[in-house]
Amino acid sequence: MSTAGPLTAHRPERVAVVIPAKNEAERIEATIASARRLAGVDLVVVVDDGSTDATSAVAMGADALVVRHKTNRGKAAAMATGAQMVAIREDAERADGGEAFSEELHAEPRTPGHTGPLPVIAEGESQPRAMLFLDADMTDSAVAAQPLVDAVLHDGVDMAIALLPPQEGAAGMGVVVRTARRGIQRATGWEPVQPLSGTRCLTREAWEACQPLAPGWGVETSLTIDALTAGFWVKEIPASLRHRATGKDLRGQLHRAAQLRDVVRALARRRHLAPELEAAAVDGVEERSTLEAPEPEPAPLPAGADDHDEAKTWRVVPEPDAAQEAGRAEERRATLADLPVHGEFSDDETRALGDVDVAELDDRLRALPVEGDFAPDDVVFLVGTDLEALGERLRTAPVEGAFAPEHAVIIASHLEAGEPEIPVSVQRPLNPEEYTSLVVHAAVESENS
Repeated sequence: MSTAGPLTAHRPERVAVVIPAKNEAERIEATIASARRLAGVDLVVVVDDGSTDATSAVAMGADALVVRHKTNRGKAAAMATGAQMVAIREDAERADGGEAFSEELHAEPRTPGHTGPLPVIAEGESQPRAMLFLDADMTDSAVAAQPLVDAVLHDGVDMAIALLPPQEGAAGMGVVVRTARRGIQRATGWEPVQPLSGTRCLTREAWEACQPLAPGWGVETSLTIDALTAGFWVKEIPASLRHRATGKDLRGQLHRAAQLRDVVRALARRRHLAPELEAAAVDGVEERSTLEAPEPEPAPLPAGADDHDEAKTWRVVPEPDAAQEAGRAEERRATLADLPVHGEFSDDETRALGDVDVAELDDRLRALPVEGDFAPDDVVFLVGTDLEALGERLRTAPVEGAFAPEHAVIIASHLEAGEPEIPVSVQRPLNPEEYTSLVVHAAVESENS
């Protein structure tokens, strides 16, 4: 368990379940029905993230509030849409006066031109709902999330994370889990058991503190880091939940590759939270490099002399000018914009790059056999890798077609693992997706062995 954060004086009394779903028509109805049996739940929102089956229709038939993305936008976007729909529903409830509204007790007097009394909207009468995020394929086991709800509604926990039992058929998640776990520990000091668990119940206050979310499958990593660094109480709680496990086939390998890419991106975005210490203190004595000469001790003054010297002049060092600092930051950001990136570098990403030689970095990135521009957080990650070795790996890979930037990021994170073994059943040349998935699979097998 992490350290306790600021417990709010007024806890939420109700919970909204948010279920991101894609092509889950066979399972979504059972998951919704099971979620409705949770004590405290009075709203279920399903976000259909670009399904090509009847997921939306089945969810609406199960009486869930359904919103649909026309195209697949990823897990983080689906979670954000679900949270937005919960907020919209609560705004509508407040405007309508809520379930406890009584015309005799709470309505404003009738006025000319109105068809009826208007409800009196009293701010602060009820707390926003907590939100429980569930996977769409949990079916009847979703009711086992009750301990997470109880922890948030009654025990003062701000973010409750499900500790799932071993899942039948699960395989090959070791490298992704370890990457996320170590990154969270470096950033916060807390080591989670299941850092990629997506079943979470959290207060609206904690949710707002974690915005913006990291994209895609990096969302769980970013939620944990941001909640802890904001001072909230995060706790892992055992829950007997079940969902479909990721297998060892090519589809499963591609899924793991996407997860690893997004986790690495999430950690790169939040790298500034865990700066490396340049000096360590041991027994109260500052440790110093053996190559660094100690500062000379000042010469003792002659007896009877004082250290006042009329020739000394004193000057006041002015405070840094905020406008100048902002100008320098903007100039730095403009220089970074020359790199092969899409989108602007944030302040955090700009700081993370430090005093890197932008011209040299630009040459090295453009020398990579990659088609397309990198995301700014990809560049933050790649600047700490051996780009020449990465370029050599990409050029010699038995691949037909161009690598995408996300492929380069994944392969860069496993350069030390060497070339992956290509099964005899796989026809050469591979496409970039297949080769990248084999890189991840080889790393998984290596670490698990």
